[in-house]
Amino acid sequence: MEDEVERPRPPGRGTTGVSGMTGRGTILAGAVLALAVLIGSALYTTQFSGLAQWALGIVLLAVLTSYATFAVGRRTHRPEPFRSPQERRTVRRGELTALADTFARADQGLGFSQELLVARVREALAERIRLVRGVSPEGMRSLESDPQGFRGVVRDDVLAEFLAATKDRRGRTSWAESQEGFLESLDMVIDRMEVWR
Repeated sequence: MEDEVERPRPPGRGTTGVSGMTGRGTILAGAVLALAVLIGSALYTTQFSGLAQWALGIVLLAVLTSYATFAVGRRTHRPEPFRSPQERRTVRRGELTALADTFARADQGLGFSQELLVARVREALAERIRLVRGVSPEGMRSLESDPQGFRGVVRDDVLAEFLAATKDRRGRTSWAESQEGFLESLDMVIDRMEVWR
């Protein structure tokens, strides 16, 4: 027979947090105390013998002690487990998060996101070629206007065709639409870009 695992009890209604004392328990304790004061004053004013007053006082004290022991013992016998306050995980949205979201949308076939990704890959590739070949931005623009000279500088037909086909927005959109698998084709371009020297 499996041991029963006792689940932690959720805090009661009106809890004060640390002690777990409910508002109802506080009211009950106040009522018992008021009753004790009332009975004590009644015993004092009546003309019982000293022995009867002592006996009734001891009985009342025993009842109050039993109640206090029960109230405290009930909370300490099975205390609720300590739970640290849950920290809210803050997500910082930045460039990489935005790029990942764009990838997810492009994978769903959304044209604007595909065009945006193609533009970013093209920009990175053109900048890499410019830096490796030591060409100024103006020189890079003039090189791109000469397809044959540009192929000679790039020395990779796939990358040269990609750059030529994606010069403007219409070209980027048509390149994205013409690919059988968009992300696979873009991955192939990025892989070639990584090994390009």
